[in-house]
Amino acid sequence: MITVDGIILVLSCQKHLHTRLKELKLPKGEYAGWKVVYVIGDLFLDCDYTLRDDLMVVKCEDSYIHLLKKLGLALKYLYAIFDIKEGVLRANDDLIFNEAMLEAFLRSPKTINGDADGEAIHFLGRSSSGKSLFERDLSVANKPPSDSMHLVYYYNDHPEDFENPQHNIKGVDISRYTKQPCIPAFLFGPLYYLSNKTAGILVEHLEGIQYDVFHYDEKTGSYPYTIEDCGVSFIFYYKGINFLHAENWHHNDDNYVRSVRSVSHKNNTGVMAIHTNMYK
Repeated sequence: MITVDGIILVLSCQKHLHTRLKELKLPKGEYAGWKVVYVIGDLFLDCDYTLRDDLMVVKCEDSYIHLLKKLGLALKYLYAIFDIKEGVLRANDDLIFNEAMLEAFLRSPKTINGDADGEAIHFLGRSSSGKSLFERDLSVANKPPSDSMHLVYYYNDHPEDFENPQHNIKGVDISRYTKQPCIPAFLFGPLYYLSNKTAGILVEHLEGIQYDVFHYDEKTGSYPYTIEDCGVSFIFYYKGINFLHAENWHHNDDNYVRSVRSVSHKNNTGVMAIHTNMYK
């Protein structure tokens, strides 16, 4: 096995191979011993996966609604290939990183207080509540699920996806899967860190539901796995994994009009990454 300090896993898809993955690609293939790997899906691949240079192709749907499945399979195969010391930084393909802050995080001890002997961080990102989550009230499982129209709106804007055989969603009624479980705080957005422990928990859980993103959870009366960051949050919440909120993790630039290599973006000292929402 190849030993690395960690993996920077950038989730993407075939339609962005010549846009985001070219224009927003990280300049280096490795940061502080963390290897950069870009992941796309190919439902018709004749093997489980391929890894050539920095591009991994996994045999699965390449659709937005199957992101959690693509992530789980990528983690499964990456841990089979690499001896990963510190974990995985999962990123969107439309981020611009402050590379100095990125390297500083990768080199830092992955503990709550930044102390090499401190309590380990297992799940880190931006929280929807703006707060870390260290305690669980499992009675929320008895609360009715909420309706999230996010996927309905997305597919209303991308009707062509239903006809793409790589997406495997022809005839799927997205409105059937709007119920999301009630959790005090969800992971918000395009960048988060998983320790080796949590990466293993995620893969094991998805193996248990056979990577079925349309799986119905009877306990919560919801479909927790159709939205990737919500699915990850759901799994870790009920597995008792603490969620550490990072305020300076990323922010959105919805009015993105400047050069993707602009100095003001790359050297922004306020956050580690800017979410461009480029080529939605």
